[in-house]
Amino acid sequence: MPAMSRIALTLGLTLGAAVAAPNSIPAPTAAEHMTLALLGDYGWTGWQPLPLEFCKNVLPKLQSAGVTVPKEIVNDCDPGDRLAIGNATIEERRTAKYIEKVCLKKDCAAFVSVGDNFYDSGVAFHSEGINRFYEGWANMYVGKAFEGKRWYQAIGNHDVVTGKAGVDFQTRIAPLMDDRWYFGPENKPYYSYDLKGSDWTATFAVVDSDCFVNSYQKPDSVYNTDYVIECHKDKQTQVEFLRKAFAESDATWKILQIHHGFLSSSTNYTELAPLIDIVRENNGVVVNGHDHCMAHYESEGTNFVLTGGAGYAQAGDCNNGVPLGPFTKWLGASADQAANGFVTLDISSKELLFEYYARDMKMKGADYYPVANDMMPSYNFTVTKHATKGLHN
Repeated sequence: MPAMSRIALTLGLTLGAAVAAPNSIPAPTAAEHMTLALLGDYGWTGWQPLPLEFCKNVLPKLQSAGVTVPKEIVNDCDPGDRLAIGNATIEERRTAKYIEKVCLKKDCAAFVSVGDNFYDSGVAFHSEGINRFYEGWANMYVGKAFEGKRWYQAIGNHDVVTGKAGVDFQTRIAPLMDDRWYFGPENKPYYSYDLKGSDWTATFAVVDSDCFVNSYQKPDSVYNTDYVIECHKDKQTQVEFLRKAFAESDATWKILQIHHGFLSSSTNYTELAPLIDIVRENNGVVVNGHDHCMAHYESEGTNFVLTGGAGYAQAGDCNNGVPLGPFTKWLGASADQAANGFVTLDISSKELLFEYYARDMKMKGADYYPVANDMMPSYNFTVTKHATKGLHN
């Protein structure tokens, strides 16, 4: 990312205590059932890695000289992500079109994102950030299936690399740029929302899991930014927010929407236990991303839905298709490739039906993840046990 050429807009983030205008797209409602699209880890398009000459030769000199180098510059030299950008951009664009096809068929009412909206180092309120918002999202997810549909957003680790400025851009500025982009009525990284049918209600609570990850508090972590340091100190606020949101809800279903996975085939973020305990107390479900693959895990009666296949898919994040332990119910990966795709959620009073749509990944003359009929789900499961009622009942 050509950080040297960034031109910060003089408006900056000087909104002070001002709150962005309310989203003009109303929350969807349904009769007997509603279909949602669950996705994340998608925002590669528009990212330009820093020149190799700078990363190999200049950056080490700056660091040796004691120059404070912004986290986003260090992260934009990541060699693995540099290698991934070509395929990642192709995969994201093709998966966006695939999501549109499936959602036209299933009539998706809204989109639920689990974060990592912009690689490699997020966006902020400057010329480049604005351009990336349009190229990587607003002009990417277009078509009838996406028109006038809310995107219930979340923050991921790549979104916090630019610190508070980047988080404020996504939560406060972006909703004013596109009505679909939603971060709650108060434009915070954590919020809750209710979706309703004729005889059911689903309460979703969004929490920023970056604030709970202990490794991000290490000074050498690219995620150790002003925002993450501050919210880690105040992480109990989000725990109590979740507890209150679920305790006061009489919803039929309760769902926690976060970025990192408590259970994983890659890295288990056990620091999230205080949040998961609340989910279990309420017979809830967890929807998350971070690992670049799709999977279903179940432990102690709680289901964990991993949606992270909408951008660059990585087989290793799903242990190359080999289950780890009895908690692994399904992995959207083979020995060599993880599937691109997303998950749909059909909500009714009777059940939550999760369907995993894996895309047939034909690219450059090869089929990297063959799917016989990718307009049908590769895997599905249902949740029938209703959430516990709120405390005031």
